[in-house]
Amino acid sequence: MLSVDAETGRLYCSEMGLDFADRPYSYALSGSVVGGETFHDGDLAEKVCKRAGDETVVTGRFQRSHIELEQVFRDVDGYVEEKITLKNTGEKPVTLDRIELGFVADIERRRNWRLCAIPFRVQLDGSVHDYSTAALINGEFSNAVYSDKTRPEPPLTEEGCLRSEAWAWWNGERGLVIIKHNNDAIELSVACPVKEEETWTLRFGGAGFCLYGEPSTARRLDPGEQVTLGATRYVPFEGGLTEAFTCYRDFLDSKGHTFPGDYNPPVNWNELYDIGWYHSNAKYLKKHYTRKALLREAEKAQACGCELLYLDPGWEVAEGTTLWNESRLGTVPDMIKTLKEKYGLDLGYRTILRCYRDHWPHEYLVRHPDKEPGPGVWAGQRLWELCLCNPTFWQEKLERILDISRHGVRFMMFDEMDWRGPCYDTSHGHPVPTTPLDHVRAVYSLCNEVRKRCPGLIVEAHDPVWPWSTSIYAPTYFQQGFGDKGCYDENWGFEYMWDCINDLRSGKALALYYYNLGCNIPLYLHITMAADNDNCLFFWWAASTVRHLGIGGKESSKSVEPRGGLPPYDPEKRFAAYQEQMRLYKRLKPYFVRGRFHGLAETVHLHTLAGAKGGVIVVFNITDAGQYVQFSIPKRFLGTHSETAVKGAEASWKPAELTLRCKLPAMSPGLICIGDAAQAESG
Repeated sequence: MLSVDAETGRLYCSEMGLDFADRPYSYALSGSVVGGETFHDGDLAEKVCKRAGDETVVTGRFQRSHIELEQVFRDVDGYVEEKITLKNTGEKPVTLDRIELGFVADIERRRNWRLCAIPFRVQLDGSVHDYSTAALINGEFSNAVYSDKTRPEPPLTEEGCLRSEAWAWWNGERGLVIIKHNNDAIELSVACPVKEEETWTLRFGGAGFCLYGEPSTARRLDPGEQVTLGATRYVPFEGGLTEAFTCYRDFLDSKGHTFPGDYNPPVNWNELYDIGWYHSNAKYLKKHYTRKALLREAEKAQACGCELLYLDPGWEVAEGTTLWNESRLGTVPDMIKTLKEKYGLDLGYRTILRCYRDHWPHEYLVRHPDKEPGPGVWAGQRLWELCLCNPTFWQEKLERILDISRHGVRFMMFDEMDWRGPCYDTSHGHPVPTTPLDHVRAVYSLCNEVRKRCPGLIVEAHDPVWPWSTSIYAPTYFQQGFGDKGCYDENWGFEYMWDCINDLRSGKALALYYYNLGCNIPLYLHITMAADNDNCLFFWWAASTVRHLGIGGKESSKSVEPRGGLPPYDPEKRFAAYQEQMRLYKRLKPYFVRGRFHGLAETVHLHTLAGAKGGVIVVFNITDAGQYVQFSIPKRFLGTHSETAVKGAEASWKPAELTLRCKLPAMSPGLICIGDAAQAESG
């Protein structure tokens, strides 16, 4: 049972015999009063603690800012939930620059403790966010940050602090999961090492600013205005990190951030890898991106067992116009009909926000304060930045998407909608300047409206602020949910679509593993077989960590290969290998798309399915030498306590566990099927 002593700030679990926080709770705000001086309120005056039922309510005032605090700690089934409300009781608006609210732990007394980010222990750029207390004391920590100097960027507000959706604060055997959830504003859990007099401490939980000043809803409070910050849940756990990640995953499930019981996404074939990317060059598109070329890709998709042809850049008149190019591709209804009747395929496509031609009226463009609306540059391409917070443009963008999707499109990717800076155009009808949150809401409301108007459509949305290569900006769960539970269905599987084997070797692609430990929101990712190897190593890594899979790249276009190219390979041999693995994957597909993911190790993944005995294990050798791999699985994971069929490994059954041993060649996956999965694998 977790307990809070609101008078002293102590957070403890008697059953575990552990104090998670042992210093006074931190109450501090910094900022400025409009028309007045800056302030730092480091004390909560008139503090009162009252206990009523399962709640402890703390009230008090920050005297210099005239902000009133109400803090509620609620005891629920062994965990504690905290909610904080700030209200401006003064006569002038207040701008907050720092919020420093949270429990405080003496970390010099906890030398064997660690602080681990959930779900991104490994961030998208491969950086590891799992810190010893010594690392925290020595300042050996940092956040993964995306930066693009071609766009205006507000300053980061996280100096000296770490951010994550959740944290594991533990001693190697037991600990605390600290979860921040806010589905109305972008808010993350902030953890800050702080030296108090001569002692190093860690402030966690509560609330604090990070990113570009999130949660932005708390940056300015007008007289009489109040803001309730996102709830923080504190959950004790015992065991290893897997238990902490599972705790967060179960929490997200309880909030509806997951997949439905009948989830069964199509396996996509992406034509990009073979047709190529021509960046709105009309001459090259006319030559390469044609109806005939797409139907050749449909033949490959059918031969490889895919279920949907996905169209990446090229289907538009020019990228960002959202106009289907009938002169090259024929009509949308005819394309959908041909794909279904001749190849048994559905149709999917991506839409983007920026435009790579001077196409839209300039009154729709983002207006920056220091220049007239006009083209910018990103990745060497000229682009025009559209303001989706402009309701007139939003509506026209919606109508153009519906003109395509209403004919029976099954899958859509909302791509390249990352925030390009605040808009200052007062004629748009939005607050000036716009914030990242304004933009995120506009993107997700567009996703939601398209999905509502097109029954059966699966919507994947990229992060709407940071372009998905180093770190995402919005929480993984933010406004996600199938049906009426949210605005979109799937997250992007980051950017491991170009150079996948090297992403796996470097450790970057481990982000997919930890995501699955801590989150059931489906990822979508397409990969090119040209960048894989003949053992289909990354095919199975993606199959095991990405619930919605896409493939492509039999011949490979040089236009989409990494700088320096790819290692030579035999396209026919590689394609035949993928055909064989796809046949196997489709027999076991339910385990991968809607099964339960168990991380036995970073390179040993177990998938189990409700109502089925046994499961599917994918094991990986990511080294240049063959190796024997041995590991054990608790029988409780397998839904059976009796011996059952095992295919793909030597099996030794024990009273409480199953021990498996297999040999893997260098840079190879291994597939082990147990019980009902062994029968499914046999076809």
